[in-house]
Amino acid sequence: MDVRFTEFTRYALLAGDPKHYSLREKETVAMEDKRWIWLFVSLLMVVSLACNAIAGRSTPEPAVIVPTEAPAATEEAAPTSTPRPTDTPGSTVTPESTDAPVTGVSLEIINESSRDIWYLYISPSDADSWGDDWLEMDIIPAGGSYIVTGIPAGVYDLQAEDENGNIIESLWDIEIAEDTYWAVIGSAASLEVINDSETLIASLYVSPSDADTWGEDRFGGVALKSGGSFVVDGLDDSLLYDAKVTDADGKTIESIYYVSIYGQYTWHIVGKVDLPANAALRFEDDFSDNRNNWGTTRETDEVRYIPPTNGEYCILIKSTNLTAWEWYEPFRPDQFVAEVACIPDAGTDATCGIGFGSDGDNLYWFEVSPETQTYALFLLRDDAWQEPLIPWTESKNIIPTGWNYLSIERVGGYFSVFINGVLLGEVESTIFPTGRIGIGGSSYDDGNVTVCLDDLRVWRLE
Repeated sequence: MDVRFTEFTRYALLAGDPKHYSLREKETVAMEDKRWIWLFVSLLMVVSLACNAIAGRSTPEPAVIVPTEAPAATEEAAPTSTPRPTDTPGSTVTPESTDAPVTGVSLEIINESSRDIWYLYISPSDADSWGDDWLEMDIIPAGGSYIVTGIPAGVYDLQAEDENGNIIESLWDIEIAEDTYWAVIGSAASLEVINDSETLIASLYVSPSDADTWGEDRFGGVALKSGGSFVVDGLDDSLLYDAKVTDADGKTIESIYYVSIYGQYTWHIVGKVDLPANAALRFEDDFSDNRNNWGTTRETDEVRYIPPTNGEYCILIKSTNLTAWEWYEPFRPDQFVAEVACIPDAGTDATCGIGFGSDGDNLYWFEVSPETQTYALFLLRDDAWQEPLIPWTESKNIIPTGWNYLSIERVGGYFSVFINGVLLGEVESTIFPTGRIGIGGSSYDDGNVTVCLDDLRVWRLE
């Protein structure tokens, strides 16, 4: 601590502690002491004469003072001193900085792409993971630049990603031995198709989602066998794409919709699932008429069930946050496959659904949201919704602006869900030994939404 005294304080200390006298002050005190000594000696001489003059007068015995233990010496405060400068100043040494010197080389990132760079990864090429984001809290805007320092010389993989973690550009096995730069331009996107199905893929179609046609076959006459892969290069990463593959007869094996392709997008094709060999079609309705008496339920303030017209059966859900369905009545299966086509009002958060349950208070409910291309599997028990058996999950197999085929299946103790023939998930099913099939939909924030259904089919496993 740097202690500084005022003039008043200094003199107060000097008056109280002789050890703090200055040399000049010590000389002055000495002169004053000498004058007092002469006065004291003179006074003693006078007293002595007076005592001699008073002969015979008895004087009292002097009091005997028994000395006590010497008081403990008080601890002296360490003086604060400032040494005088020497005639020749000593050499001044500048202490070394405690910060470690920056080592390694620098890499300037020049963002020439159309997207801001939120994440930057610089990983040794032999590493198993990308490691930490080098930008931390920084962002490299489109048209901006950023310098990364302290990179040990070596061979690296580089990757730049946008706000959502989508790849803008990647570089592989790049040697960084000196200060250099990387101009990120946003490489053209590519789609890798991997055939994980057992079907020979004869044709591949890839087109922008807003296009009116699928365009030309990308295979150009070749076919993709099971386990094979094919890459479509030169796609525009600013567009959304639809893609589908077909067999030799032109039948769709699988399709995906509204795919954002940044960098390389991989599509694993599993294909549509065939019906079990022992499945027998027991019910079918295309809603071309109303021979099965749909929509006869009385209208309420919340729901209106509209009898089939124009080959569709529709349900108007007036309230928000409401699930509505109607049962298919003819029989109660235990193991089955059920499928229905569905489309909700475009531009709303309404969803499509198909379910299986014992009554209106107990139900498996498979729900699909075309607007967000997500699906979920819910369970209603004793008129209370439980935790989702499958939470909301994205699937590009869901058509966002058209009809989707929703399927449910219970076989061998498992309840499975499908979209457009593609298996999405399954859970163990040990409840509802038998039940009915229900079809309908749900509203959320949007009320007065219509969900329309078509092509209901139910197979029983025999």
